[in-house]
Amino acid sequence: MSVNGTDIRRALEAAGPTPAQLKALTDKLEAAQETPARRRPGRRAIVAVALCAALAVTAVAAGPSVWNILNAYLGPYAPFAQEITGIASDQGVRLELVSAVSDGYTAQIFYTLTDEEGGRFNAGHTRVAVWLEGSNLGGMGIGSQVVSYDAGSGTLLMEASATGIDTSQPLELVVERIDPASYMLQDSRFPAAVTEEPLETETTEEGDVVLKAGQNPQTSPDTDVVTLSSVGFDGAGNFHIRLAFAEGITGMLLAMPCNAAGEPLAHVTATEVEGGMDCVAEDFDLAELACIQVYGPYRGPEPAIEGEWTLPLELETAEQTVIQVGRTLEDGVYVDRVEVSGMNIAVFFRSEEVNWFTLWATDRAGETLGVPLNYMNRGVEPTDLSCGLWSFETPMDLADIASVTFLGETFPLS
Repeated sequence: MSVNGTDIRRALEAAGPTPAQLKALTDKLEAAQETPARRRPGRRAIVAVALCAALAVTAVAAGPSVWNILNAYLGPYAPFAQEITGIASDQGVRLELVSAVSDGYTAQIFYTLTDEEGGRFNAGHTRVAVWLEGSNLGGMGIGSQVVSYDAGSGTLLMEASATGIDTSQPLELVVERIDPASYMLQDSRFPAAVTEEPLETETTEEGDVVLKAGQNPQTSPDTDVVTLSSVGFDGAGNFHIRLAFAEGITGMLLAMPCNAAGEPLAHVTATEVEGGMDCVAEDFDLAELACIQVYGPYRGPEPAIEGEWTLPLELETAEQTVIQVGRTLEDGVYVDRVEVSGMNIAVFFRSEEVNWFTLWATDRAGETLGVPLNYMNRGVEPTDLSCGLWSFETPMDLADIASVTFLGETFPLS
């Protein structure tokens, strides 16, 4: 199978927090107050969403309480947090529900995973496969991440998040797999030692021409998970970099020729080979080659934990105001209703031509701000209602919102 470098580079950019983000969260944790966020009783809420834990994780000391961490993490969303409860155990791992933030269209669900056997979790390389299961999901956005890790107790604080789901329906949280060996090689550089003579090749079962392994091996002090097995040109003049993974390593690592500034010199396609990858770099000036950079996601030798942890969720949606419209507005868009919370504005509409539109909110002081479009669930049939979700960049008190404006009309909330 052949892949290119674009998706791997995007994965790298999304893999974890920047140093500035880590510092900001650390500063918030240090300033967190002892008082927990406002807690509300929930109502039974059930959804199927495939979520996996992002590789971003912040190691924290055992001292701060979970609520302190959540207060710092949620920032202005902390007042919307509600306490949820439930415990499930399997394979020596305890799952415990902690908190949720929801307004009926978006949901952030926080829970902990504790390794009761010890030594299996880690601070930066754990990926968790999570599902929200339910009978009536509609369109939905999904995502998750590790919020914090307490090495002393072996506890991960997790966030599962979804957009565009109906959280007033019954929901269940299901964890099926915990993988403590999900890694990202960010930037490992190898010397650019290239032979002048063409190297020997072989052909894969899929018909790809790759270098034979072990012709001019090279190592790097930056990593021990991969080496360069063969580097150079084939008989047709194509430049190859064949990677060899260390024992127990699998993944989609990519090798990129770079100049002295570390900038990529070529577009690269990669083919999986036995024990590694063969990367072909297209159309670059060999005289500029200073090093070979290897990066991308890979899995280590640590075993994954397979099991089933299932818990019903008790979610209470944030307060909302519903504006019934029931008529056609500008550009022939029929609007059924508008539902407003302090986090989002949902517009239910029908149009064969208009896919999105601009929306503003005005507060009681008369200040108007644009609200970014976050999610659009288009109706499948022409008679179906579509739902657009505009999300405030900073949440507002519902009582402070005076009106919303879109498609040439303004709708007061009172």
